[in-house]
Amino acid sequence: MKKQLLLFLSMVIPAFCLSQEVLSGILRDQDSGNPLPFANILTDTGEGLITNADGKFEVLNPKKEIRSLSFSYIGYLEKTIDIEDGKFFYTVTLTEKPEKLKEVVVTGGENPALRIIRETIRKRGANDPEKVLKSYKFSAYNKLLVTANPDSISGTIDSVFKKENGKKVLEKLDSSNYEIKKQLSKSHLYITEKVSEYTFNQQKGKRETVLGSRMAGFQEPVYEFLALQMQSFSFYKNKYTIFGTDYPGPIGISGPSTYNYRILDTVPNEQNRRPAYMIYYYPKSQAKTAAMEGVLYIDTASHALQKGIAQLKAVIDINASQNFEYFPEEKLWFPVSRQMKIVRGETKDAIALMGASITGPEDQPKDSTSLSTTEEVSKLIHFISREENFDISLNTPVKIKGRGIAMEIVDDADQRSEDFWESYRTSPLTDRGRETYIMVDSMAEANNIERKINLARKLLIGYYPLKYVDLDLRYLLKYNNYEGFRLGLGAITNTDFSSKYRLKGYSVYGTKDKKIKFGFGAAARLAKITNTWIGATYMDDLVETGSAEFINEARSFSLFEPRLFNITMFHKTRKTSAYLEHDITAKIGAKVQFSQSDITPTYNYFYIHDGTSYYNFKLSEATLALQWAPFSRYMQTRHGKATMRNSYPNFTFQITRTFRNVFESDFEFTKFDFRGMHEIVHPNRTVSSFLIKGGLAYGDIPATHLYNSSPNQPQGDAILRRFAVAGRNSFETMFFNEFLSDRYVMAQVKHRTTPFKLIGKIRPEFTLISRFAIGSIANTDNHIGLDFKSLNKGYFESGFELNKIFKGFGLSAMYRYGAYHLPNFDDNISFKFTYYMSLGF
Repeated sequence: MKKQLLLFLSMVIPAFCLSQEVLSGILRDQDSGNPLPFANILTDTGEGLITNADGKFEVLNPKKEIRSLSFSYIGYLEKTIDIEDGKFFYTVTLTEKPEKLKEVVVTGGENPALRIIRETIRKRGANDPEKVLKSYKFSAYNKLLVTANPDSISGTIDSVFKKENGKKVLEKLDSSNYEIKKQLSKSHLYITEKVSEYTFNQQKGKRETVLGSRMAGFQEPVYEFLALQMQSFSFYKNKYTIFGTDYPGPIGISGPSTYNYRILDTVPNEQNRRPAYMIYYYPKSQAKTAAMEGVLYIDTASHALQKGIAQLKAVIDINASQNFEYFPEEKLWFPVSRQMKIVRGETKDAIALMGASITGPEDQPKDSTSLSTTEEVSKLIHFISREENFDISLNTPVKIKGRGIAMEIVDDADQRSEDFWESYRTSPLTDRGRETYIMVDSMAEANNIERKINLARKLLIGYYPLKYVDLDLRYLLKYNNYEGFRLGLGAITNTDFSSKYRLKGYSVYGTKDKKIKFGFGAAARLAKITNTWIGATYMDDLVETGSAEFINEARSFSLFEPRLFNITMFHKTRKTSAYLEHDITAKIGAKVQFSQSDITPTYNYFYIHDGTSYYNFKLSEATLALQWAPFSRYMQTRHGKATMRNSYPNFTFQITRTFRNVFESDFEFTKFDFRGMHEIVHPNRTVSSFLIKGGLAYGDIPATHLYNSSPNQPQGDAILRRFAVAGRNSFETMFFNEFLSDRYVMAQVKHRTTPFKLIGKIRPEFTLISRFAIGSIANTDNHIGLDFKSLNKGYFESGFELNKIFKGFGLSAMYRYGAYHLPNFDDNISFKFTYYMSLGF
């Protein structure tokens, strides 16, 4: 789904033009011919604008009132040109002043623009609305359009020729340009509208409440699209977000080390005439993917932002701008509008969208037999999203229910009347806008688009949706050495059945052990805003010996579960549980669970305790688990809590206590488990990820509840006989059942490159991996029937993966070294294939 969206975006361009006259052009240095970026333009009607990073400009002239344009750029002579009837493109050149004025007096040789930026950074705390204000509240109207100016499209039928014997011969007629021009004369290509209320206070942060959402073609909003952060609220943070990807902020703490700065001019603000420095910022080094550049308008008195512009130039060009308004009573500049424009770029350079690096298409061999007579329409398609803030109230007390939710969508947001929309629109909906809703709604209904998107959304997390239940695809087919093929079916009720109650269950059958396993559960929601659920489950199934699972583990789905193929040690578990889930805040989730288990190993094993040997045993457990994701963003929909953006680091803590003689429980022990994950996306879009995981257990602990450190090396006397599927975070060279510990810690570091061209269309990702584990175990004599070692000397392995070579499949090679290096060199090597599910995005 991401790929389709990204391809769609790669064809759009930034300008919102109705059937209006558009004046465009480029501003250059007269002598060198170099474009002059971010130069000031003033129309004779009093409108001010600037050129973009390439010196290009566009001016709407709907009523043909503009008769002249004046251009100014620091160090150049000002120039005014007259607008000629029938001429729409202008190449303008400026001449350097004979004695080029200094931008500002330079003190001690320091770049004056850098001095202004440093002062702006120093005063962020005094100018950032979220640092200065105790609270604020405002309403916002957002409209997004994908459109084109029909006058810019040739309405003629395209003639496609082919060459035969050096002559052009008509091959076919293409009427697509004619048809799209006809359609665009009536409607846009797409439209969405949104009305939100933003509230903020220092105790609970910022909350966007979506009061109304209207998306052409959809009865219910596409929540993933609403969750996408197109651009940040302001430039004051250390990171600035554009279309879901973070970039170093030009006035963030790393700004001076990331960007060069240059003063362009000092200009008055159009509203209150307060002067501002125009500071041009651009990256110090050229990366493989597009980097941010733009202009900051910095108030000369307070060093606050009056306006910010950010631009990305690559396979698509993005221009994001933000305007601030001065509030005298608070002596503060506050954001009042945001706009994002997108254009299909003129290069094939990569750009990051939604965290992924997007490149241009490969050069295709020229087809000398096909010649087209008209321009490609995709170059003329427009995308623009504009948000206007109004009813702004500063330092007025506001109440925010719950904590940590970034966005809340009211249940009837998609059912608003036309009167509602008219009361919030900052400009009336045009006839083309109304026709767009009619046209897209009918097309979406005819093609069942909403159903297909819901299906894709559910498939990504391993569900197949039916009317009232979703089939759980995790149970369809698996394989392991004990059960053989594990065939089954699972299901869970969805929100069409109930948003307050849920039922789930599954049943599976092993073709090798000839046994049926099953589980079922029920839960009821006690509070929506805190995601509080109470429930109970029962399972009669197999559990891997030595596995360390967190009871609040987020659901994951993969077509393969790599380690499952080679596991040989399971214990049968009949377990009854009651639990309570509750979000302390949206970023801190808690789960308390009480359970009673009856456990029988499937292998020959006895645990000696107080002179008694146990083969099967009972446990009564109480478990508390906490998950903390301090930088992730969450939204509340009618379906419940959903993740808007999963950010790092995140942490999981768990404590388990068993009680002897409670419900016939045989043993008493305590376990502490911890996991921390972090990920760093570098400016060149490579990714470094870190994992640390550990556990401490003491008391009467049978082998079933020790730690196996997640091995994934099957037995075999040759490398190829051990060829299997590599796991995500498992030790690929550690043999199954080789180590058990009652305390351990493991660490993993990965570094993944961006896709690179290998052969033809093969573009794999290269990942370097290194893992380490250390642990120990007490009372080894209590474990009868198992032969295992301690991890007290420290275990090391390193290697690489070459992923997504073909259809998600790749290769992995790892090497074992250090204290547990084996005498036979081949035994230290793991060579396997990898699989990262690829559904075309």
